[in-house]
Amino acid sequence: MSAALAMQFASCAGGGSAVEDDGKFNIVTSFYPMQILVMNIAGGIDGVSVECMSDPNIGCIHDHVFTTDDLRLVENADVYVENGLGLETFNDQLLSAYPDLQIIEAAASVTDAPEDEGEVNGHVWTSPEDYIIEIAEVAEGLAQADPEHADQYLANADEYIGKVDDLLVTNADCMSAVRGMSVLVIDETLPSFCEWLGLEYEMVETDHEQSALSAGDIADIIDWMNTNGVSVIFVSADSDTAIADAIASESGATVYVMNTCMTGEVTSDAYLEQMQANLTLLEEIG
Repeated sequence: MSAALAMQFASCAGGGSAVEDDGKFNIVTSFYPMQILVMNIAGGIDGVSVECMSDPNIGCIHDHVFTTDDLRLVENADVYVENGLGLETFNDQLLSAYPDLQIIEAAASVTDAPEDEGEVNGHVWTSPEDYIIEIAEVAEGLAQADPEHADQYLANADEYIGKVDDLLVTNADCMSAVRGMSVLVIDETLPSFCEWLGLEYEMVETDHEQSALSAGDIADIIDWMNTNGVSVIFVSADSDTAIADAIASESGATVYVMNTCMTGEVTSDAYLEQMQANLTLLEEIG
């Protein structure tokens, strides 16, 4: 598989000489949350194109399988925008094929990413505060990479940050009502969201396929919930709820499905709409 992938890279890269200048500044994003972010910063600017390397319904970028079309898309990119923090595990391969590829890491200035046994959890955009940091980081990177449109990138970013801020101000009461609450989390995309809200949480480790836990594991989890008075379980809208449902049936807890902007409609308001849905749920929880 590695050899075949290397051949694909080699055939697509071709030294970079075959890429024709189409007169546009081409931005390629790694996956859905970065696509939505960049659409708000760069979408609608004349002479700038925004495309995504992966399908909007793939979920975690770890699950992306490269195709030659993906590689050709990157080959024609002036800038590649990624989340960073280890989510895009294939960067060495990209840079091996395209050593001059300019990469903007959205999370480069995020300093509070959750860690579990020394491993950084990179899903930081689920915290609106960190998402605002990512917006500013990408806008500044694009302004430097494409000075011709710098003022437009920065103005669009300010407007988008204002929309996120407005969302938080509007929902301040329901956010405050849950601060300090304890929850069980069954999805690796939600720790940043929980920490931003000031929740005490215990995360259940599962793989991307949400493999079943043993009866002993479930018993230990239920014991922890009973000991700590936990009656709330968070899962993401992109994950299988089977584990959460099994624990809820034994513990009497309620399962809440949270949006993480991992997948969805490709619209500029997608993040705002998904986060508003989460904050609306907090009214019920609080």
